[in-house]
Amino acid sequence: MKRVILVGQPNCGKSSFFSQISGVKVQTSNFPGTTVKVSRARVKFGGEEYEILDLPGTYSLFPADEAEEVTLNFLLNEDYDIIVNVMDASLIWRSLEFTLELAELRKPMVLVLNMMDEAERKRIKIDVKALSELLGIPVVPMVAIHGKGIYDAVKSFSRARPPREFPFTRHVEEKVKKLEEKTGSRFLAVKYLEGALPPPPELAGLVKELQEELVALHGIPPFEVIAAERHHLSMKLAEKVTERGKPEITAGEWADRFLLHPILGYIALVITFASFFGAVFWVGSLLESLLVSPLESAASSLVNMFSSPFAREIASSLMDGIIGGIGIVLPYFVPLTLLLSFLEEVGYLSRVAFLTDVLMHKIGLHGKAIVPFLLGYGCTVPALMGTRIIEDERDRKLSALLIPFVPCSARTAVILALVGYFLGFWYALLFYFGNILVIGLVGSLLARLKREPSPELIIEVPSYKWPSLKILMKKLLFQVEEFVFYAWPVLIAGSVLLGFFHALGWDRWMAAALSPLMKLLDLPSSLGITLVFGFLRKELTLVMASQALGVDITSLASVLTAKQMAVFTAFVTFYIPCLSSVSVQVREFGWKTALQSAALSFSVALFLALILRALPF
Repeated sequence: MKRVILVGQPNCGKSSFFSQISGVKVQTSNFPGTTVKVSRARVKFGGEEYEILDLPGTYSLFPADEAEEVTLNFLLNEDYDIIVNVMDASLIWRSLEFTLELAELRKPMVLVLNMMDEAERKRIKIDVKALSELLGIPVVPMVAIHGKGIYDAVKSFSRARPPREFPFTRHVEEKVKKLEEKTGSRFLAVKYLEGALPPPPELAGLVKELQEELVALHGIPPFEVIAAERHHLSMKLAEKVTERGKPEITAGEWADRFLLHPILGYIALVITFASFFGAVFWVGSLLESLLVSPLESAASSLVNMFSSPFAREIASSLMDGIIGGIGIVLPYFVPLTLLLSFLEEVGYLSRVAFLTDVLMHKIGLHGKAIVPFLLGYGCTVPALMGTRIIEDERDRKLSALLIPFVPCSARTAVILALVGYFLGFWYALLFYFGNILVIGLVGSLLARLKREPSPELIIEVPSYKWPSLKILMKKLLFQVEEFVFYAWPVLIAGSVLLGFFHALGWDRWMAAALSPLMKLLDLPSSLGITLVFGFLRKELTLVMASQALGVDITSLASVLTAKQMAVFTAFVTFYIPCLSSVSVQVREFGWKTALQSAALSFSVALFLALILRALPF
């Protein structure tokens, strides 16, 4: 079996190509010692079996973040047979620089010119045969998102061969050759010379000497010298194989004049995501009404089959966990993930990241982090999973600490039911505004404590393209599988455990243990147990509150004052996220980050609740 790696710059369509050829049996795992994900699949074609690996997108092999470091380390240290360089054909002049960098590895290689339709729209004509002859490797045109050229691209794997060598200008090439004689690898020689990799001790002196010669000759750092050399070579190649007519202003460019406008762009952003969440909640509530009621009836019938109170309690808790998972996965998680994938494939999420970069820097993050934060208003679970789009590890962890503060749909139900219903709409709106303010303040404080500025956002704003339904469904399947096989079992197990405690009467001990906290907040001690059940599912907080106080939900105002409702809602909104969210935090970031998040959430919740208790209203 031959091992094929897909390598390319961000937004070149590499993952779309992978999705087209991978089928449904895709494995996703972390690179050892990192949080960077790699997708792999096995493909049979023409009597040959291939293992396909989709490496993280990288602009160059001079690493600027963890994802690029992972790609460089893989190319240097792992075993593979074929490099498939996927390129955005409409950006061939710039993209060929990366191709020339890969060529220095002297590995069997194929160049796939993706987005040929976009190149045609830009009036760029590429002589594919001439480019193949110049590079010395197979070159295949493709439009991955529409499935065009996929067969030819996979067929070309069997014809992969090492590319031609492209020497630099004489004074630079001489220095590369000196190092190549010592290392036996042109790729390592160039990486040592440009400073992308630390040389071994025995070569450190020679590398430093050669670098100093380059600086003395050009007056700029060695990596800039090498970059300029590659740029010159790529431009010469592109000029030989391309013809360019006068491009027309496309509909996408007209759209960007509105969507990326410093004022109108934010209006479009609000309208888009208001519609986005409106659609999610509409579809979610419709599915919930169709699915949950019949399941609850079936669960009730099942529970009534048991005569033992203990068995009935356990069976009821088991069904609560199952129904709770379906209530998250099918009604809200599915449309949320599907619509997010749609916005990503269309190309809008990159524009959102670009537009909000300045605002997000205020809390120590950059624009890409806005996407998982927006997801958090639907459900914290996909929001935490959504942090995978953030390359920088520092930003991922900071996002993981702040996202649990975003009120998900379950906590929104508590806010609207208590603050909105009993105190009024404007109080609920004020609650949301205060929530955003708290996230900003806590984020700024955490960013200062970490003493490491968020990197500036360098992002490729891709062309607009209509997404393939096949790719959207595959992305949805991957996300749902992760939830069903990881988060849902934890939810069911937690539900059964709490039912076990309730059957044995241990929940009263829990309430007693939490009574000092309730006293500190000037709340009825019986509300303590709601925090335990709220950890399982935030919606249960509201139901359990009415049960604990012995009144109907609509009569809560008869036993709680307006201040107590505000204090209780503030604490529930900010304290430890639900069990499913914590389990995802552990999986994505580890126990340490999950515990830090829980401690931070509890501290902020307690601080805000005490402030509200002290206010005169």
